[in-house]
Amino acid sequence: MDNNLIASWQAEYSRTSSTVIIPDGCRDLIVKTLGNGKPNWFVSELFDSSELVQIEANSQWVGFRLSPGAQIKEQALLEYIEAKQCHAQDVESFIGEFVSSESSIEEALECFACDTGSIKQSAAQLGVSVRTLQRLVLHKTNRTPSYWLQLARLRKAARSLTHSTLLADVAHNHGFSDQSHMNREFQRWLGLTPVQLLSSPAIIKQLNSKGYA
Repeated sequence: MDNNLIASWQAEYSRTSSTVIIPDGCRDLIVKTLGNGKPNWFVSELFDSSELVQIEANSQWVGFRLSPGAQIKEQALLEYIEAKQCHAQDVESFIGEFVSSESSIEEALECFACDTGSIKQSAAQLGVSVRTLQRLVLHKTNRTPSYWLQLARLRKAARSLTHSTLLADVAHNHGFSDQSHMNREFQRWLGLTPVQLLSSPAIIKQLNSKGYA
């Protein structure tokens, strides 16, 4: 599997429905087919909060999750798929021509995900100025370092929750100022409180799927 392709998934729906998708720091190459119709290929957005996605009846979806911070030649990729009439099983053979990663971005995102706690600490660890780090990350990912730091913290905190966990301990262990701060961040990113998340198996499954941090 190409290094920039970290996971694949598929789903089929017989009825009209909707599903909530939470931020995972990744963009996916997706092909959606309605019945026996023509496949519709697209690249998903990088979500800043949970999104409600409408699902058509008799639809089949296949997705290919791209690595966080991957550089995607989106228009060229979709034009190639259209011209070659590619199938889902062909993706691994050509995805590397249109998706790449840069070591500077990989290192920055890894640093943000390692509990460094601040942009200043991350910049020092990477040996660059704060301003340089901010410009680089924003230019290459279209998101600020704060986005990646906060998303990593949120995802780690969410995965650490159990029914026996004290929420105040989770907040402290993951760098939130207090439990109320953590609750606000959960609602901002996931649309759920920590307590509500524990009763949402579909969201928990997404959190445990491959993604950022």
